[in-house]
Amino acid sequence: MIKCLIWDLDDTLWQGTLSEDGDVALRPGVREVLLTLDHRGILQSIASRNDPERASQKLAELGIDHFFLYPQFGWGSKTASIRKIAQEMMNIGTDSLAFIDDNPYERYEVSMYLPDVYVYEAGAAAALPKLPEFQIATSEETAKRRQQMMARWVRNTAEQRFSGTREEFLHSCDMRLSIQGVQNGDLLRMVELASRTTQFNNLVQAPSTSFIQSYMDSEGKYIYVGQMKDRFGDHGIVAMAMVHVHDSGAEIELFCISCRMEGRGIGTAFLGAVLSRIQQERPLLTEAVCRYRLQERNRPALLLLQLLGFRCSLQGQQESIYTLPFPYTYSGPEWIRLEMEKECHLMIELGDRRELEHKVAQIVQTLLGSKDVSTETILLGQQGILDSVTAVALIVQLEQTFEISFGDEDLTLDNLSSVENIVSFLEKEK
Repeated sequence: MIKCLIWDLDDTLWQGTLSEDGDVALRPGVREVLLTLDHRGILQSIASRNDPERASQKLAELGIDHFFLYPQFGWGSKTASIRKIAQEMMNIGTDSLAFIDDNPYERYEVSMYLPDVYVYEAGAAAALPKLPEFQIATSEETAKRRQQMMARWVRNTAEQRFSGTREEFLHSCDMRLSIQGVQNGDLLRMVELASRTTQFNNLVQAPSTSFIQSYMDSEGKYIYVGQMKDRFGDHGIVAMAMVHVHDSGAEIELFCISCRMEGRGIGTAFLGAVLSRIQQERPLLTEAVCRYRLQERNRPALLLLQLLGFRCSLQGQQESIYTLPFPYTYSGPEWIRLEMEKECHLMIELGDRRELEHKVAQIVQTLLGSKDVSTETILLGQQGILDSVTAVALIVQLEQTFEISFGDEDLTLDNLSSVENIVSFLEKEK
C-alpha cells in the first residue's frame, strides 16, 4: 500500500520545463489525481531539479502548493531526495513509497538504489488512483492526514526552537489522550491505522472491517481506541488495542500505535492505561499476555512491550509470547493527561457477580485493614463492623470505583448491610 507519492515536476507534474519556459501547465488529469490521493490520505511530495524559489512560486500560482510535504529541490540525485523525504515523514518504509518521473534515467537510478519503491513513468499519472497499490479504506480522518503531518512539522519546528529541556517542551504541548471503547463509526479508521502502522504493530497485521465488527460482537472481547489532542490540533484516533479476557488472563491480541506519535510516549500511556483499567475492573486476573511476530520494521512494538514490563515466556521461530504478571502499576509519562471514558467496553460485566463481590470485599478490607470480610459479613446495623465514618468512606469509594451515585433514598440497610446486598444494588443501578 502506497503511503506517499513523490512527483517530478518538469514534463511530469506539468508540461514543459520551468527553467526554459515559465509558462508551464499542469498535465491533463493531474489536478484530479492530487485531490483523489489527498482525500485517500496518501501523502505527496516532490523530488525535482529546479530552483526552489521559482518552483515553489509556480506551484503556488497553480494553486497546488499545499498538497506537497517536505519537497526536495536541487541538483543532487533523486535517490537522495527520496531518502530525505522518507526520513522527514516519520521514516516511512521505501516499500510504501512511489515515484513518478518522465526521465528513464531517473526511474532506473531509483529502481537500482531503492528497489522497493514503486516507480512509474509520467504518462501513467492520470491512471494512478485506479491501481491496486493506491486503494485504501477511507474514513473521516483519512482526508486529514496531510493536515496532521503539517501539525507534526509545526510541533517539530516548535521543539527545535524551544530553549528548555525536552521534558519541559513535552509538558508545554498540552497532550490529552482520551481512551474509550470503539464505536461503529471508528471501524474504517481502525482498518486504516492497522494497515498503515508497521512499526508499532505487534503482529504487523491489518484486520478487515468485518473481522473488527465480529470481534466487537464476541463475548469476552473488547476494543479500546485512543484519541489524541494537543496544542497543535486534533490528531484523531492514534491507537487501538484488541483485548480478549478469558480465564485468569487478558490477551492483547493486536495493538497499533500511529507512527505519527513516535517520540512522545503515547504508546506507553495508551497500553499502560488499558492494562491498568483491565486490572482495576477484573481483579481476579493474574496476567496479561501478548503475541509478538518479529518483522523487519516492527521492533519498536517489542521495545514498547518490554518497556511496560512484558517478558518473553515462550520463544518461537515465527511468533513469541510475552507475559506481564499482575498487579501492574501504571507509570506513564507525566506530560500526557489521560481521559478515560466512563463506560468503556471493558467495564466489569455485572453478570460476573463473583468478581463484583470480590471487588467490593476488597474495598471494605482496605478501609478496615482487615482480610476477614466475606459476602455475608454484616457491615451496617447493630452487629455491623463499620462505624458511621467508615460507612461514609465506603459509599464514596463505591461511587468512585463503579461510577454510580447514591441518592438519599439509596442509603438503606437493605442496600448496604452486606457485600451481597451492595452487589445486588450495583446490579440494579447498572
